[in-house]
Amino acid sequence: MPDTTIPALTQTRVLKFARIRRERMLPARGIVMVTAGSRVGALDVIAKVTSAAKLRPVPVARYVRAKDTLEKYLLKQVGEDFAEREIIVSKPEWFGVLRRLYRAPGAGRLAAVQGAWIVLDLASADVELRALYRGTVINVMARQGVLIEATGALAQGVWGAGGEGYGVLRRMVEQPDGIVTEEQIDVSARGTIIIAGAGITEGALRRAAQERVAGVITGGLSPRLRRLVSELQMPTLVTDGFGERAMATPFFDLLSGHLGEEAIVNAPTVPTSPMRPEVFIPILAGTDTGAATPPPTLFAQIGSQVRIVSGTRCGQIGTIAEIVALPRLLESGVQTRGAEISLGSERVFVPWENLELIG
Repeated sequence: MPDTTIPALTQTRVLKFARIRRERMLPARGIVMVTAGSRVGALDVIAKVTSAAKLRPVPVARYVRAKDTLEKYLLKQVGEDFAEREIIVSKPEWFGVLRRLYRAPGAGRLAAVQGAWIVLDLASADVELRALYRGTVINVMARQGVLIEATGALAQGVWGAGGEGYGVLRRMVEQPDGIVTEEQIDVSARGTIIIAGAGITEGALRRAAQERVAGVITGGLSPRLRRLVSELQMPTLVTDGFGERAMATPFFDLLSGHLGEEAIVNAPTVPTSPMRPEVFIPILAGTDTGAATPPPTLFAQIGSQVRIVSGTRCGQIGTIAEIVALPRLLESGVQTRGAEISLGSERVFVPWENLELIG
């Protein structure tokens, strides 16, 4: 039983073998193409939705500053199709030296012209939902999505963005504190999920996008690269934190044990997503991995593995050696409860607020 005097600690799961369930949902009501009991692969299309065509009124005369008849500036007639970014309206200025332009926000056709307004009929597009997790569909939510059960190795990150990626694992560094540079990324990395150590440079990220790398797993990431990850739509998972942070041994060892195997990175860009970013490596049920069945949740007790998440020893991993019953006085003058943590040959006192369970 958990000790009720210990506050609930955050948990990061790093599992050699686990049975997980993940929902895969459409952004809007559509068509589910699989049934309960179906076996699915990561790239299998399991559902799709066709967005309805959108009529968009645009006050284009205001944009091009046209005070007279709008029709004489139109480059398209009602009913004609246009491509994304194609010029629809062109108004000359300064005796034709300059022009004010309006470009189409997407592919479609010109539906109508009325006074200072035009109406665009933007084309619809099918949105396909892939399984991502190789496993079995155990539940179908009509017109919405499915619930997939899968078995494999799992590691959760502290931050992620860029979306979803699928590929084989490739390690780019020999040690957990290695940094991936632009020179290390070439065409051979295409379609792979690359494993960095303590970080990856901006040049390497841009080169990875250019070479169509499927995803990035790194221990640390410079805070200024967060926006770039989203802009490049590069699925990126950070295991330890921002800045130059060596990848924790449990993550590095787990990933290194599956080099050359298929894996997925699921790193939602939406900051409010309830799901933590994760890397999942599918393993068939019944395969002997040598790993005991993990508990569904972790509790802080003697022997539990923890990671220090704040302070001078941030990032270090140890085990709980003693649960201190009474508050202790810190150098800051604050009294707080915590635990004695064994870090190899030494023991240190760490407040509960600075710890998370890992395993």
